[in-house]
Amino acid sequence: MDVITVAQLENHMAKNRFLSSKRKNPVRQSGGYAFGALAADGVPFYAEARKTGVSFMEFVREYPSAVSFPVMLLVAALAVLSLVPIAETRTGFYRTGVRVLHSDTAIETSLRRLVVPEVRAENLTTESIANIPESIREVSFSEYRVRNGDTVSAIQHRSGLRNLSSILSVNNIDNARRIRPGQLLRIPSTDGIQYTVVRGDSLQGIANRYGIEVTSLLDANDLANATLVPGQNLFIPGASMSTMALRRAMGELFLTPLRGRLTSPYGYRRDPFTGVRTFHTGIDLAAPVGTPIKATLDGRIATTGYSAVYGNYVIVTHDGGYQSLYAHMHRIQVKRGQWVTQGGILGLVGNTGYSTGPHLHFSVYRNGKMVNPASLLN
Repeated sequence: MDVITVAQLENHMAKNRFLSSKRKNPVRQSGGYAFGALAADGVPFYAEARKTGVSFMEFVREYPSAVSFPVMLLVAALAVLSLVPIAETRTGFYRTGVRVLHSDTAIETSLRRLVVPEVRAENLTTESIANIPESIREVSFSEYRVRNGDTVSAIQHRSGLRNLSSILSVNNIDNARRIRPGQLLRIPSTDGIQYTVVRGDSLQGIANRYGIEVTSLLDANDLANATLVPGQNLFIPGASMSTMALRRAMGELFLTPLRGRLTSPYGYRRDPFTGVRTFHTGIDLAAPVGTPIKATLDGRIATTGYSAVYGNYVIVTHDGGYQSLYAHMHRIQVKRGQWVTQGGILGLVGNTGYSTGPHLHFSVYRNGKMVNPASLLN
């Protein structure tokens, strides 16, 4: 604020000097005028003018040698300047010809923005104001029964909530694709997530973890005090699930089909039989024969079969244009057209087809194009 005060004072002084020079018009005023410049003989103009009491033109005729070209140029400039009106522009500046002087208001505003950033009224939308509630009230819940064709996203929008986390967390939905018609969902009155208290938790610790005030937790959950019990559910207003947890709940994270050692990554490699550099269209995970192979995502069995290259294989079609291939199986345990859930058993690890040992070859395609499985696996 000290900077603003000094700047305003300097601005007033500059403007007063400017307006003062405007009032003292050397063209219109005779005698007694100070130019602040010296004549050729070193005597100030104003001294001679006050002595003689004559007009400026009479002074020039009387002392022609005292008026040099620079002095006449200065007089002409002052004459033109005195004829130009000073007007404050719409942007808050004083304009005189090509010169622009900031007004007091403009300087004060620009400096204030450096100290406290200004928020323009036209940029304040209803949504941004709603993000800064005056107080946190007790959160209420309504019930919604899932209908045919419903998705979590559609339900969220109809409920007026901004985050999918609010519905997924409160209803413990670990896969949004699995909601079914007739299922009853709890819908919170505001965005947030559900948190289950564990041993050692404190209200202050939970508040610090999510960056909110303890009073907000007390108000949102209608708590009389800060006493917590393990297993107790709290609603954390304004919080959201982590990106990884949200992607997992939305079915966008692929489950690793089995726990095994990566023996060959996706991409170019030396063929284990020929030594020729070829492109490997998936990843190889070594595991003992008979190890269960799990579906990476919910989906429907597109086909099963045997080939000289892949041995016993299964292809599953998923939402979003994805398909997954599981090869070299010892035994297939699903049938074509069957629906499988993420983690469901498709078959057992084997050594069939073009294989150097028991392992799973796992490939992923999206819209018919190969995708690196490692970029999708959880």
